[in-house]
Amino acid sequence: MVPAVAEAPIPQRYEWRARRTDGSQQRGVMESESHGEVVRELRRQGMAVVSISLTDADAAPQERATPGDKGLSSRFKRDEVLALCTQLSVMMKTGVSLVEGLETYAAQTQSKEAAAVIRRIKDDVCEGEDLSLAMAKWPRVFPPVMISLLKAAEATGMMDQMLARISKDLAKQRKFTRQVKGAMAYPGIMLFVAFVAVAVIMTFVLPKFRPLFAAQGDRLPLITQGLMALADSIHGHWVLWLAGLSGLVVVGVCWARSNRGRAQLDWLRLHTPVVKRMFQQLYVVRFAGTMGTLLAAGVNLLEVIKILRSVTGNSQYGPLWDELEERVNRGQDMSAAFLKSDLVPRPVSAMINAGERSGRLCETLDHAAAFAEEELDSAIKAATSLIEPIMILGMGVVVGGIAAAMLLPIFGLSKSIHT
Repeated sequence: MVPAVAEAPIPQRYEWRARRTDGSQQRGVMESESHGEVVRELRRQGMAVVSISLTDADAAPQERATPGDKGLSSRFKRDEVLALCTQLSVMMKTGVSLVEGLETYAAQTQSKEAAAVIRRIKDDVCEGEDLSLAMAKWPRVFPPVMISLLKAAEATGMMDQMLARISKDLAKQRKFTRQVKGAMAYPGIMLFVAFVAVAVIMTFVLPKFRPLFAAQGDRLPLITQGLMALADSIHGHWVLWLAGLSGLVVVGVCWARSNRGRAQLDWLRLHTPVVKRMFQQLYVVRFAGTMGTLLAAGVNLLEVIKILRSVTGNSQYGPLWDELEERVNRGQDMSAAFLKSDLVPRPVSAMINAGERSGRLCETLDHAAAFAEEELDSAIKAATSLIEPIMILGMGVVVGGIAAAMLLPIFGLSKSIHT
């Protein structure tokens, strides 16, 4: 009986990345029977292993995200970006490689869309791309300021520190954005409650009084006659009313998304008496903090201005950035543009001017952002305290007017009976 001959292992192709003793990175493809043999061979050559993975030909089939996929990008939440930066920073400080950190986060996240995006980024990094370039393929997910900071970190080798700073800045932005949205959500909720209350009264309460009002004929007060006519119109043509309201909502949404609508909304945010101070301080927090962080990281000033256009989030600041870019190209001081602008509070522009003259602009911008953060907190509290009584007064006028229209005929009927 011929003894069975053990089959030799089939060689597989492994992609590897490693770092030499002088700090330079190398990558390549090696055929080997196991992952361990690749590690031993690289170590024999005096290199520190960064990552080893099977090539696409040998790796198990896996669904991979397509760069720029709108579906995946829209479902990738900003909180996921914050969590990714925080965890990568911690893991890289403890000696975990970037590739391992990306794979670990992709494996533990509960979002399938986030896992797909992160794994695609990991694959690009394994192929030799920088992290900033791999993330730049997803502009709807990762903000431009983050990409620029990562580029600066890759040039200086301070990736873990920069990721920690990015996560801190993203956490601050999320905090203040939520505060502003919370302050603006209050009047929206109050309006919705008022609309529901009026709809219930007009639909269910007012019809109960119809026989009583009909008996008085033309002696009804004008406000009651108008209210009854409106109720009859809603009951008789509710389909048209529903279609009209739906059409108004659609038109409003389309207008808000158009360039003209966005420009008008941006103007209102900075000129509406109750909320203009709140929005102005929010924009100062955004551009001062971002500008200070980017300049401290060594990002080119023209690139910083380009990023500020998208970070601020208001088209009214466009002329300021245009003038700032023009002054930088001419080699002139930047602070003059801030001093002339009505969109920048005078204390902040004065701080920027002092920082530029003293050569400590980055530090001064950080102080300006901290000052604006305190002002934003007080502005949010002031706006909320003013909006609340205004909305209560408005609801009181509407509901009180309806109540008066219903009670005045009853008082008149009672008076005629006693006389």
